[in-house]
Amino acid sequence: MIESKELQFSIGDRSLLTNFSMTFEAGKIYALVGHNGSGKSTLLKLLAQQQKPTAGNILLNHQSIASWSQKKFAQQVAYLPQQTPSTDSLSGRDLVSFGRYPWHGLLGRLNKEDQQYIDEAMELTDTAGYADRLVDTLSGGERQRLWLAMLLTQRTQYLLLDEPLSALDIAHQVDMLNLIKSLSKNLNLGVIIVIHDINMAARFCDHIVALHSGEMIASGSVDSIFNQDQLQKIYGIKMHISEHPAGYPVAMPY
Repeated sequence: MIESKELQFSIGDRSLLTNFSMTFEAGKIYALVGHNGSGKSTLLKLLAQQQKPTAGNILLNHQSIASWSQKKFAQQVAYLPQQTPSTDSLSGRDLVSFGRYPWHGLLGRLNKEDQQYIDEAMELTDTAGYADRLVDTLSGGERQRLWLAMLLTQRTQYLLLDEPLSALDIAHQVDMLNLIKSLSKNLNLGVIIVIHDINMAARFCDHIVALHSGEMIASGSVDSIFNQDQLQKIYGIKMHISEHPAGYPVAMPY
């Protein structure tokens, strides 16, 4: 599990995250929601060891992440930033193969087992057909599937995803979230995802964590978050809640 204890992050006299404490378990999907600038991406970067907290601590499997080597940590936690690195001249399979870097180093030779993990990840994400395609020639949804395949190739316990839906149309958003939900369930992956659409969070996630001005203002199951008082507290507007025929709640502003 990943545990954050009284986590804080400041730049100068500006506090971006304050006293955040929570436990994230494997096999569940956690949605981080809230206004822009609420601290969602900051929290994810801290959990991914992309930034160091100003105060507090983060534990991975009951051990402070400060004591983990970068290599060992990357074998447990995979992180996809909001702005992904350049993929110039990379084929789909080349990109997915980078997921084996934490196990071998950048110049390490991939063995038969590595190739098997790559094949499995591409099969799970339905990206085998993009293996020889240049990544930059693919659509946004196709590229996101390849990035997800790369994370799976790391063979980690956790996936940390910073707004993976932001550049996708509604159809590809649903497609990506269906895939993430299936992978979390079938592979027992803990997924922490920054997501703007509260209705998407309700439909696909197990737990919602709401942030405002760097503070956690709500945390719980979809049922516990989806009431008018909680949603108004999170978004500052009144929301009407109805039940979708498929069995999940939908919130709309008045």
